[in-house]
Amino acid sequence: MTFSEKLKYLRKEKEISQEELAKVIHVTRQSVSKWETGTAYPDMEKMKILSDFYKISLDDLMNTENVIIGGYQQEVVEEDDQEDLEENLNVGGFVIGIGLGVVTGNFLLGTAGGLIGLGLPYLIRSFRKIR
Repeated sequence: MTFSEKLKYLRKEKEISQEELAKVIHVTRQSVSKWETGTAYPDMEKMKILSDFYKISLDDLMNTENVIIGGYQQEVVEEDDQEDLEENLNVGGFVIGIGLGVVTGNFLLGTAGGLIGLGLPYLIRSFRKIR
């Protein structure tokens, strides 16, 4: 969750408008809108006011990796990035495996390497769960 998405989420959770939030922070509604669209960022003084208003730490407010809202921590996983990584690992592993077979002149080794390459995302996912 990006900073701008988090601001918008928190504001909607409190069921207040951009204008109401702007009054609390002593800025214009346009400033709040720019923060929520990611075209601008509040200065540190305003960040502190936001942090106090939403009752979350500055670190949680600014951190894009983990979100702590309502006392619960949620790890944010960029699913599109994960899918792209897995697809690239599949293709790359397969190509490297087949390339190894061509270079060594061993068809069996190339086939085995290609199949292992296709399984790389599953191996990596398993190792992550173990940690």
